[in-house]
Amino acid sequence: MKKEKESLKEAFGRMTLKEKAEYIFTYYKLPLFTAAVVLLVLGATAVRELTKKEQVLYLACINLSIGDDLYGTLTDGFIESLERDPKQYGVTVYRELYISEDASQENHEYAYASKMKILGAISAKKMDVALMNREAYDLMSQSGFLKDLSAEDAEWLSRIQPFAETNEVIVEDNAIEYRLNEADEYVYQSEEVLNGVNVTSAPIFRNAGMDGEVFLGIIANAQRPRGSAAFVTYLLDQH
Repeated sequence: MKKEKESLKEAFGRMTLKEKAEYIFTYYKLPLFTAAVVLLVLGATAVRELTKKEQVLYLACINLSIGDDLYGTLTDGFIESLERDPKQYGVTVYRELYISEDASQENHEYAYASKMKILGAISAKKMDVALMNREAYDLMSQSGFLKDLSAEDAEWLSRIQPFAETNEVIVEDNAIEYRLNEADEYVYQSEEVLNGVNVTSAPIFRNAGMDGEVFLGIIANAQRPRGSAAFVTYLLDQH
């Protein structure tokens, strides 16, 4: 084996540069390819980690169409209002979500998919604030997805008071069990909760030509409460 190795070494030494390259490619292309793939993966991972933004807020736009200019105001504009660099901090926006109790047949699958996406984001604690039209606000409120704002900081509550909204939250509803004859009587109980902010008059929405009312709600299990409260103030203070 020793003589064979020395013989191969001598033969390799006598090869031209082109012959050496062909030899290496022929006999070592698999490990070279594997090494290249590993390096590419490691490099891509390193770049992703170095350029990854810290998410300040997760925002859902439900039953609302958000144009590019308004999108920029809701994301980079908000980050800049916090005196942070948009290159290092960001806002994740879930766009084009649609929910409805009376979705047409052609929109039924889209409404169902949006509902699943909303439920998934809330369950994963990756939704802090929702911008909604009236229908979406009612549905999100009834489902108990929105935070009761009545116990928030007094100064902040005073700021939003002119725009604060109460809505129905269903506490108990056994309609399904009653229809299936699994309950003797139908029970429905709800309560009014301060869980929304009517931001229709906020300048950024007026200037964007939004049709109808726009409501904001903070998600009940929001993981960034300070960012959520700051976002509400930002919308109301924009000019």
